[in-house]
Amino acid sequence: MSGYRQIWVDGNPVGLRGLDEVFAALHTAGRRPGEAGLGVEIVAQVRRENYIPGSARELFAAAFEREYAAYLAQMESGGPARSRGYGTWRGYPREAIPWFPTVNEDACNGCGVCLKLCSTHCLAPTENGKVRVGDPFACVVGCSSCANICRPKAITFPPRSMLEAYRQK
Repeated sequence: MSGYRQIWVDGNPVGLRGLDEVFAALHTAGRRPGEAGLGVEIVAQVRRENYIPGSARELFAAAFEREYAAYLAQMESGGPARSRGYGTWRGYPREAIPWFPTVNEDACNGCGVCLKLCSTHCLAPTENGKVRVGDPFACVVGCSSCANICRPKAITFPPRSMLEAYRQK
């Protein structure tokens, strides 16, 4: 297993290796979302390459089932499971750089100004009209424009100083 994907587990971004390969194998085997024990099975397979805290296995199982359903929907629509690569920044794979926004949904007023600003589609609308981080690694490293225009200050970024650790390779 080698592919990297970030998913949301209980409102937190979690980076995992090999998830797409597990999903591809499940798809090949004809497994469908909602099957009894599917989430637990995915947890067991993903744990071979990743740390999943025992106390959070149920949360991960639910997140994996949700992500697998989205994966299948994308596959069945004829599109690739992952529509784009993220490239590199200063010689580092983009997925290795933890630069992306965090949205406090309680503070978000749903105005959508940030959605109009973000041309990379890092941000996405929620079902309740607010904003969430939909594709964290689509965020341009060093950009924080969405946080700057967010009137309720619902969007935050890590300190810019953390980027100093990523010097040109």
